[in-house]
Amino acid sequence: MVKIGDVFYIKTKKGRAYLQYIRKIPKFSYMIRVFSGFYPDEGEQDVTEIVKSPVSFIIFFPVGAADRRRVVHKCGYVPLDEKAREMPVFRYGIPDFSTRKVPVWCFWDGEKEWPVENITDEQRKLPMKIIVNGIALIEKIENGWTPENDPW
Repeated sequence: MVKIGDVFYIKTKKGRAYLQYIRKIPKFSYMIRVFSGFYPDEGEQDVTEIVKSPVSFIIFFPVGAADRRRVVHKCGYVPLDEKAREMPVFRYGIPDFSTRKVPVWCFWDGEKEWPVENITDEQRKLPMKIIVNGIALIEKIENGWTPENDPW
């Protein structure tokens, strides 16, 4: 069983990447934050230092199931700081594949949603309300994905 604050690593082609379970959204999924940087595939890392690293992105990922299936590996626990306990505002939208654009974005704060026609460069940095599996998470980490550089 996973608990808020648990730190995990996931193996990528570039080395280990670290993530931390930060919140469960009922009827949705587990929210994690993924830290920047890659680490050697062997040896212990100081997770208390890793969680001080910049956060590459926040995303939804079924960390409990991934832990049971050994997709991720629990390597420690670090209590969440005040900033990590805050519920971020997420953005999402349904892309129009003919125009390769999202005509209307929506913001979501965990409780309410509201539409926004055009988003600013600052709003592009907001986490995206998407759930990924292990393969997609690894791909995003290896490719340096962030919400800001997402093609949509």
